Amino acid sequence: MPYLPTSQAYLEQSAQLLQAYPDTTRIVTKYNFPTNRRGNVRRAQKSKARKEAQATDASSTTTSAQPPTSIATLTLKTFNPITGICLHYRTNKAQEVGRLITSLGKLAAGADVAGLGLSAPVPAAGADVEMVDAPVEEVAAPVAGKAQGQAQGQSAKGKKKGGKGKR
Repeated sequence: MPYLPTSQAYLEQSAQLLQAYPDTTRIVTKYNFPTNRRGNVRRAQKSKARKEAQATDASSTTTSAQPPTSIATLTLKTFNPITGICLHYRTNKAQEVGRLITSLGKLAAGADVAGLGLSAPVPAAGADVEMVDAPVEEVAAPVAGKAQGQAQGQSAKGKKKGGKGKR
């Protein structure tokens, strides 16, 4: 099955699958951090050689031999064996990994889609939406002494304060 395009889509679909089949649905996480050990480098070179041999249009693109890049990836899979539904998502972004792990923990605890806060509920077309007014705050009257001091010639800015800082 192909990978879902966004993490939000993966989490929403996983939450729905877990709500529908809570007893049989499994979530599998796999973290991959490639290293530059000798065996891994050989394995990467062999697979690259096989891919180049299988390519029919190898003469149009020329690539130089580069060492394998070490990009860590997190692969998530939500699977239900009874229905055969399998959801995949892969990422290499560190911030997204933390958010996904937190959300999956909430899902495992029994939170629903609304509990994850992934998307805001959309009102039905043509439905009235209640608009709530901001709370009313009381405005205090200005102090008479302060107003008189400004009228007598004192500036509102006052003296400059001494000390170090940006100037």
